[in-house]
Amino acid sequence: MKSLRMYNITNPEIDIYLVFLHQEMKGKGIDTKSIQERGWLKLDNAAKLFPAIMSGELTAVFRITASLKKPVKYSAVKEALEITSRRFPYFSVSLGRGLFWYYLEYNQLLPRIQTEEKIPCTAFAANRKNEPLYRILVKENRISVEFIHILTDGGGALEYLKSLLYTYFRLTGKQISSDEGIISPESAILQEEMEDGYQRFFRKKIPPPGKLTKAWHLPYKLNEKPRLKVTSCEIALDKLLPIVKGHNVSVTEYIVSVYLYSLQKIYFEEKAKDIKQKRGVLRIEVPVNMRRRLPSRTMRNFSLFVLPEVDLRLGEYTFEEILKIVSYQLQTGADIKQIGRFLSQNVGHEKSPLIRVLPLFIKSMAISTVYRRLGSTQCSGILTNLGSVKLPDEMADLIDSFELIPTPPNTHVRICAAMVSFRNQLHLNFCNISVSTHFEMHFIKHLTELGIPVRILNTK
Repeated sequence: MKSLRMYNITNPEIDIYLVFLHQEMKGKGIDTKSIQERGWLKLDNAAKLFPAIMSGELTAVFRITASLKKPVKYSAVKEALEITSRRFPYFSVSLGRGLFWYYLEYNQLLPRIQTEEKIPCTAFAANRKNEPLYRILVKENRISVEFIHILTDGGGALEYLKSLLYTYFRLTGKQISSDEGIISPESAILQEEMEDGYQRFFRKKIPPPGKLTKAWHLPYKLNEKPRLKVTSCEIALDKLLPIVKGHNVSVTEYIVSVYLYSLQKIYFEEKAKDIKQKRGVLRIEVPVNMRRRLPSRTMRNFSLFVLPEVDLRLGEYTFEEILKIVSYQLQTGADIKQIGRFLSQNVGHEKSPLIRVLPLFIKSMAISTVYRRLGSTQCSGILTNLGSVKLPDEMADLIDSFELIPTPPNTHVRICAAMVSFRNQLHLNFCNISVSTHFEMHFIKHLTELGIPVRILNTK
């Protein structure tokens, strides 16, 4: 059990689960051969979805930004990028196309350094030969990274940005005596960083999760192209946390509840207009960082989802009722055994002998069709919480804030949100492709009426 202690996992239920996995995987072997040696890398299980569904609007791109206390020096960013990228070789890849699967091809190319664009999270030309799959954006005092989800998720991208910032500050003469919590450029590259965590923890013969009904969606018309608008808000944690703790819930549980409560308000507003509502289930997709539940250091995608919901066919809910339901559903849904059902279902499809022998163009058409008919219709909204960014004090003192802009929503969901905390600030971004900001107004109003000040920073 030495490896469990190393990861500070002490929950007995998780320990039992991991011991079972260890026994089941003896002799199985995990292929983590260096990407530099082999020259290519398989897409992880989550990444295989994106090449089939990506478009100019559904870009699968997300952004993490650090706002510094002083203007950014471009030359130092350029040098920091060259140093940092050598430490993350599995990101120096482009998308390759084989007969049966896409793959990542090692190209050693540095990502572009660009001026921050007006519209965030624009599409990569991923099918172009030797096209980098992440980019660096610089503007005034801001350094951002934009990653395509083929490469990694928010957890992996944040680790890269922290390393880039650490290197940048050292190059600009800042004294940072500790690299605790940072992947420093001098550290050894671990083979485990490039593993497919889904494959590693896959278990056979687990019953799949139950089938989901289609969810209710916001009724607003789509905005004209380019559709995406981003509303950025800042919430003081010292004002929010006492209220959250008073309800004995987590910040994620509380904000998801506000999300559902705001959707409910709009649902009944529409119903009051004698507009028939086809569906009555409100459901939010909440990503869970599996690195916090299973001992993996992978820098690739390793997130799964919990799907809290309320059924308005049963009637209208008070906020307290929604909070109670969401708290229970998030805690039980994120249980390692329950979420393992989604992991095994997803990997099980990939391992099907029939699917393995299908040509890539047929796989892509099938994935795209299933996503349009099922995946994009099962949620009313999406909320990502990247968590709290922890840095050495000397480094944190040089930074004002962090923010996360999630991947643009699909045309069914229309609005999604993402949050990240740093010191006393919770930064919340809404991505909206509709003509209305009614949802954001309901959401912010709920918080301000409770005495939680919300500062709207900008609308992009």
